[in-house]
Amino acid sequence: MASTLLSPMVDYYNDEEELDSVDDDDDRSFRGRDSEEDTEDASETDLAKHDEDDYVEIKEQMYQDKLASLKMQLTQLQEGTLQEYQKRMKKLDQQYKERVRNADLFLQLETEQVERNYIKEKKAAVKEFDDKKVELKVGVWIGLPLYT
Repeated sequence: MASTLLSPMVDYYNDEEELDSVDDDDDRSFRGRDSEEDTEDASETDLAKHDEDDYVEIKEQMYQDKLASLKMQLTQLQEGTLQEYQKRMKKLDQQYKERVRNADLFLQLETEQVERNYIKEKKAAVKEFDDKKVELKVGVWIGLPLYT
């Protein structure tokens, strides 16, 4: 009987152990889930930080690249080898040559006009001189006073 009495007790303890082990398994699985969720949350945070760090690094790299490009352009500009500068200088040079050509043509036109006016005035002065000379000769012959 003792064995029968012990038997249910042993069974009771065995059942309790099974229950404890099941509870432990459940606890572990819940803890595992919690830790998995924590791990997921942590990894998401880590990923976000990593993405943010990558973004900052990319942004910094873009800034450095742009700065280097601008410095190179400045150096080329100072040396006179920058392509955009050369294009603008060529355009300005063409405009300068065109203006000089126009100024020369204008000077030539004005010079020709002044020479024509000079010749006209000279002819008019000579004609006036000859006319006055004739008048004076005629006036002397007629007996008119020289100055009126």
